[in-house]
Amino acid sequence: MLARSQMGGPWSRAQQIARAFLSRGHEVTLAWGNDGNCVDPVASTFEIPVPSPLGLPEAIARYTFPLASRLGLMGRKPVRSFEEVLWLTGSLDYRYSRVVVDKLREFMCSWRPDVVYSEFNLAAVIAARAEGIPCVGSGSQPTTLSYASTPRKSVGIRRLLREMGMPAPASSLTILEGVRRRFIPSCPTLEPRAGERAIYCGFLGEMSTVDSHRADRDCAVVYLGSGSVPEGVAVRVGRQLSSALGCDVYVAGVPEAVQVVGGHEVTCAPRLNFGELLPHARVMVHHGGQNSMMDALAYEVPQVVVPGRVFERQFNAEAVERTRCGLSVRAPKPALIAEAALRLVDEPALTSGIRGVRDELSELGGTERIVRELEKLLDARPVND
Repeated sequence: MLARSQMGGPWSRAQQIARAFLSRGHEVTLAWGNDGNCVDPVASTFEIPVPSPLGLPEAIARYTFPLASRLGLMGRKPVRSFEEVLWLTGSLDYRYSRVVVDKLREFMCSWRPDVVYSEFNLAAVIAARAEGIPCVGSGSQPTTLSYASTPRKSVGIRRLLREMGMPAPASSLTILEGVRRRFIPSCPTLEPRAGERAIYCGFLGEMSTVDSHRADRDCAVVYLGSGSVPEGVAVRVGRQLSSALGCDVYVAGVPEAVQVVGGHEVTCAPRLNFGELLPHARVMVHHGGQNSMMDALAYEVPQVVVPGRVFERQFNAEAVERTRCGLSVRAPKPALIAEAALRLVDEPALTSGIRGVRDELSELGGTERIVRELEKLLDARPVND
């Protein structure tokens, strides 16, 4: 899945899955686009176009969308379904879809892959079907048709499918759910109704031993997403958190700076290495993205989720609170966020479910499960397929 906004989750998951196939001796090509997210590919690449937000002309989108993200304007608009996400990114635009599907089909026709894996890329599913190649992909409960959909946003995709002589369902989510296997990087406790052909695979990355009671858990981590809140609000959250918890705080997704609050540092940076910081974190404050939630669970860090008005983030926030892995705060108000973080530190009952959920996620097989399932799928094909 490509987008003009900062969105590291899809690319990082694609990279992890590619590494797993490479380690088993398979040949892998990553479809990538110059969207600022697809960096340091682990396998050979094939470039595909990047959608323009809302299908706007490139000259307009190149400047207006980054500005809206910096000002936090994107966080003011309710996003009610994954279909709206695809529409907002431009992935449902007819002209874009026509171009990228044709480009993918041309590559698939020449390379003839055994299987196509779609990381929420609609064009990849359509191209694979047109070429008669088995297609599987990532999935989640909040991206299913039964959870939420906005079919009126899929007019362009329906037009394309009709032109190609393929079934044109009302909702584009039907296409994503129709892949041979749907791999859910989660667990039944967090997503109990993930839909048909769902295979839970838990954590995708390698798990290391963690000690949630280690003495050097002496900092907090903040990441409120790209465009979800103004950068100044994220920095104020870091300052308020440092004051409330009496520790250093690291704020990601904002311009680089270091501030001192009551003798403790608030370190701000566009990107931070969560793998280095979270083993030492007392609390993680984040926007409710799938990767952020999983990172906190992997290192057994209590989390405060600030989902804003985005459907999937609200789903994750409710799951975190329901399973006693943290708390949610609907409004991005620094004082409320700091209060919730302090409650997590002072009331262990609020985070009593973290170890159990982490253990469940750890036992589901990760990327190795994905590779095994696809090898079984391909071994079961007829000889002349």
